[in-house]
Amino acid sequence: MQSAAYLNFTGSAEDQGISPELIAPIGDLMARRVADGHGHEGLSGLVELLGAGRPGAAWTR
Repeated sequence: MQSAAYLNFTGSAEDQGISPELIAPIGDLMARRVADGHGHEGLSGLVELLGAGRPGAAWTR
């Protein structure tokens, strides 16, 4: 995943005077996904977290 570069991404935004608040939640989601053993996946793996726990949001492949 791109979690290793995430801090550089948000830091660069702040350095350029751009608020990172829109992308900030992505960092938490990436950390959760890596902790769950899915660090080999790309950002598309976050979709499963976004639907988790919501009725009718079961993820199928």
